[in-house]
Amino acid sequence: MAELTNVITYVSISNGMNYLYLFVFLLIAWIMAIYLLSPYIKKSGNFSLFGPALMLKFTKNRHVIDGIAKRFPAIKFSKVSVVIVFIAGIVSLVMLFYSAYLASFIRPSQAPPVTEFLGIPGINPAIPVGYGLLAIVISVVIHEMMHGITARKHGLKVDSVGALFFIVPVGAFVEPNQDEMTKADPVIRRRIFAAGPSINIIIGIIFAVILSTAMFAGAQPIHQGLYIESSDTTVNPHILPGTELISLGNYSGSAVMQALQSPTFLPGSNVTVETFDGHSVSKGEAVAGVIIVSVISGYPAEKVPGNSVILSIDNKTIYNLTTLDDVLNSIKPGTHISMKILELPSYSLQSYTMVTASKYSYYQQYDPSANSVIYKNQSFIGVSVSYMGISGYPLNELRNIIFLKEIYANPIDGFITSIGLPFYGLNPVPVSLASMFSVPVNPTLFWGTVNILFWMFWINIVLGITNALPFAFFDGGQFFKDTLTIWGRHIKSLRSEKTVNQVMYFLSFIVFFLILWEIVIPRII
Repeated sequence: MAELTNVITYVSISNGMNYLYLFVFLLIAWIMAIYLLSPYIKKSGNFSLFGPALMLKFTKNRHVIDGIAKRFPAIKFSKVSVVIVFIAGIVSLVMLFYSAYLASFIRPSQAPPVTEFLGIPGINPAIPVGYGLLAIVISVVIHEMMHGITARKHGLKVDSVGALFFIVPVGAFVEPNQDEMTKADPVIRRRIFAAGPSINIIIGIIFAVILSTAMFAGAQPIHQGLYIESSDTTVNPHILPGTELISLGNYSGSAVMQALQSPTFLPGSNVTVETFDGHSVSKGEAVAGVIIVSVISGYPAEKVPGNSVILSIDNKTIYNLTTLDDVLNSIKPGTHISMKILELPSYSLQSYTMVTASKYSYYQQYDPSANSVIYKNQSFIGVSVSYMGISGYPLNELRNIIFLKEIYANPIDGFITSIGLPFYGLNPVPVSLASMFSVPVNPTLFWGTVNILFWMFWINIVLGITNALPFAFFDGGQFFKDTLTIWGRHIKSLRSEKTVNQVMYFLSFIVFFLILWEIVIPRII
């Protein structure tokens, strides 16, 4: 099993690196082609450049923008958009500060791959090519169309509309007349720049509501057990990742999680279990107890083998994780203790003596933000543990998460969790997890729709709040610059264009610095 895991890990890393090399090759080839062809592109009436991106312009299709502008209340919408983008810009800046702060405590071995910072489907392993690319194209088209509609509603010309290419089609663009945009009142210009990000945020919210209501109601758990996210199959081969634990001893359904949180099974004893793989139920036995998943080098328990059940510490039986914490917390650091274990799969009894370390010193070194003064009198032995070697989520709780219901209960944490679903491997929804639910239509159609709706939510929200940042190359850059100019009508210190530009240069630098900090710092500390 260990050899197979190593092979799978190697293949996964190898494939990721191959995709990265392919992307780098295509990127270099694209930029070289753009550079060589730029003299011809600039002379063309239908093509132009936007940095390294190629713009294919159409001047005859502008009537589409005019037709929509006549029917859509763009002026009222743009006024609301100003409020939305202002709030989104502040919130996204605060989130950027917070994520940079958290990055300061990430060790190099835990740093996420650089590819996760690229919003490119397929290159970023969390963004699927199909769902991701479809959502990006639609979201960018809507974003640009709203800029054009708002410009026309305020009487500004639109010179062209068209498609935007960067190696592959990445969306559309609407090009308002540059001279008229420059001469426009900052109040009008700010509305035009706000319209794009705000429509993405609003669309994202609409898709979140659809997911958390209609789609949520359509997915009913077949059982009420525990979805197994990971499992130490060396310890308990009958409990496999991607299955559902539906009974444990005399506990079944939703009570399984309760049994795992505060179990009273004798450690090292066998208990009956039932698992569901989405098709059939399997019965077997599993070893109960707190399992040592791994040990930390340099700490008291470093010589204790993994895949072992902790039976007792100083003759106090360790029934569960709470018992383990209570026992260690009652022992002062520097105390000699004796720990009995059951080594698996050999089922041999072993005893180890050790001198405990300080929980405070451990957290001070590895996670200072979570440290506490009370830890100075609590012991730490340096083991990573889990009950029965498994981890997972109650199916009902997982249902709330994947259908974004958590946002209603706790807006901040729920939103962060929802945005993180792709990085947790929960969207696209795994087939093994989807099979745990009964749905009203064909499962492929239902879960395909769920995935499309989620990625429309995800891309639109990320595109909206990112563009709201006060950064020179985003809509938020011009939005906040115009905001400062408008404030200058009442605030004397902002009446100078030079001062406004300096403020925006500073804000752009802060945004760039925070993004760079988040990427670089975890790899050097």
